[in-house]
Amino acid sequence: MARPRFSLNLISILIFASAASGLAQSSSGVPIEPLLRSQDPRLVAFGASEAAKRGSDTEIAIMQGMVERWDPSQRHRYQDGDRYDAMTVILDTLIQRKEFVSPAGITAIAYAFPDQALILAARLPFEDAEPLLLSWYENGAGVRPAQGDREGADRLLMARVAAMMLAKQRPQDIAASILADSEERLAVSVPNEGYDGVERCLVDCVAKPPCNSEDADPPRGGWPPLFQYTLVENVWEGHHAGSLATGSLVVEAGSDFITYRRVPAEVHLNYCYSPSPLSAVTRHRLLAEMLGVDDKQMPWSVQENITIPWENDAQFLLELSKQVYLEEAKLRATVQKLYAEGLLTKSVAESTRPKLSIIVFDDRQPTQPANPALPRLAVQDSRTSYRISR
Repeated sequence: MARPRFSLNLISILIFASAASGLAQSSSGVPIEPLLRSQDPRLVAFGASEAAKRGSDTEIAIMQGMVERWDPSQRHRYQDGDRYDAMTVILDTLIQRKEFVSPAGITAIAYAFPDQALILAARLPFEDAEPLLLSWYENGAGVRPAQGDREGADRLLMARVAAMMLAKQRPQDIAASILADSEERLAVSVPNEGYDGVERCLVDCVAKPPCNSEDADPPRGGWPPLFQYTLVENVWEGHHAGSLATGSLVVEAGSDFITYRRVPAEVHLNYCYSPSPLSAVTRHRLLAEMLGVDDKQMPWSVQENITIPWENDAQFLLELSKQVYLEEAKLRATVQKLYAEGLLTKSVAESTRPKLSIIVFDDRQPTQPANPALPRLAVQDSRTSYRISR
């Protein structure tokens, strides 16, 4: 009877698979390439884990190719957990070894692994990263995720970080869009003459709740250690101990900086320091970045509070119209500075301006008979809105 014949590579895989179940036996002599080329995702994961310690350019190239061949339709772990976890280890190895992944590979894994995609995109030469960043920025427009909509939140995350990278490297790509979506709110308190006005917070008013501790499930048995990545905003290294310690800088722009955390995959993240989406506040900071000034040096703020004591309709409208004219002039000055820097075309500079939202609060003392209703201001610019708060 003929004796069965096995290739040395297959024997190596079988030996490694047997040793892997204990996770404590040495694997330094097991060839990596056969593991990476295996059809078993678990063996692929062990191969990638070994490549992190001793892989050559050949093994790195194999993993880079596997990233490019990822099926973009698989966006969640529950669709194929083994395959997803194997790719998690591959991406972890490439990130830890500071390797590059092609734009095609980053595109393939972007919506299954958004945080890793942003980390890898930050390593690309900008001319290669630019199309990706623009697509992510535009893909976040108009997204309003519902509670628990992780995919919608990921799109907003990618749009925000992409906007920061673009503002840093090529602001003319997004200056017009950021400008048009920016907004100043003018809060007008109208008390009786001789009384103080009431200051109100209308923008970025809710303090973040304290961070909860992050619990974890047991590690996945029979697999190498699995790690997940999550981006954090304005958390410097050493600011927090333990699992909140952060890794390398991804991008710094507009007085904000984004770093990342690498934590075991079994940890339930609290997303306490996740980057905020694009908003009036973050857009204002990006405009300052494009102009090369500190956020506080901008001629206008995201909110201004003024007080106009009540005398009569004519006096109220005159004082308010003067204030509105001043605020609109500040907004136009920012447009002109962006145009002077070559970040806007002439036609865009003539037609685009941050929005000005005027919100009037009737803070007059109650009277009998009741105070007459405050008059409406006739605004002259479609980008300026006016309402009386109820």
